[in-house]
Amino acid sequence: MSEAISEGLDGGQVDEKQQQQKRDLARLKIVLFQHGAVATAILLLWGSAEAWSRSNGGLLIAAIAIASGFFGGTALAFLSHEWGHFSGARLSGAVSPVLKERQSFFMFNFKTAVNSRAQFLAMSLGGPIANWLLAALVFLALPAGSLAHAALLATVAGVAVNVCVFEFPVISRVSYGADPAETVAQRLNETADNGLGQNVGLMVGIVVFAVVGFVG
Repeated sequence: MSEAISEGLDGGQVDEKQQQQKRDLARLKIVLFQHGAVATAILLLWGSAEAWSRSNGGLLIAAIAIASGFFGGTALAFLSHEWGHFSGARLSGAVSPVLKERQSFFMFNFKTAVNSRAQFLAMSLGGPIANWLLAALVFLALPAGSLAHAALLATVAGVAVNVCVFEFPVISRVSYGADPAETVAQRLNETADNGLGQNVGLMVGIVVFAVVGFVG
């Protein structure tokens, strides 16, 4: 009888796990559709502004083209960063369910208490890697030679630098044995002052925009 009860409990646990996986996959499909739609809309608006600035002169049109690169690049950078973290978590086998109720770009919950140090490091590395892949894609795959492209490239590159400034100290400390949750909290406190000294990415972005937009 005890064996029958044990088998029933095991079967119930398997069914519950399968249901959780189905819910997670359904939520992931929704997020993929939503984020895909946002990314497509951003690129379409940016492409329109870029083409408009090429065919027409004027300060207002130039300002709109630059704004499309800045705002569009910021959104794309945050999207790619979150998907990079998510990909790193899933590839490492970490427990990282998609959130039922999502805020902004945040889409999943990394269970620090049950995941290993190696899984945390894989998740952490995924973010910066995705940001630099986005920067490479913007540089290589999109039409260059306009202020819109310079603004887009400068923005995604600047965000990528800021991401590294924040993430790499966390990755380094955790790799040497620090607690992941405590290290993230400590790093957030360290970077609470968003002054110019902390915002290296802003300075890099300005340089990239100046070089690509006016020199290159």
